[in-house]
Amino acid sequence: MSQKVNEELLSHDKRILDRKLLLGEISDKDLHSLLKKLPDVADNAEEVNLIENEK
Repeated sequence: MSQKVNEELLSHDKRILDRKLLLGEISDKDLHSLLKKLPDVADNAEEVNLIENEK
C-alpha cells in the first residue's frame, strides 16, 4: 500500500528542522517564526490513565 506524504508536514518534522538548522538552510529566527504560526491544540488533548493489570 502506498502512503502519500504531505511534504509541508514533512518539512516541519523536528529531525528535518534540526538538520536544516545545522546546515544553515534555515535560521533560528525562521524557526521561531514557524513555531509562532502553529495553532494551540491543547484543548484537543485527552487524558489517559494507565492502570497496571493484576496478574
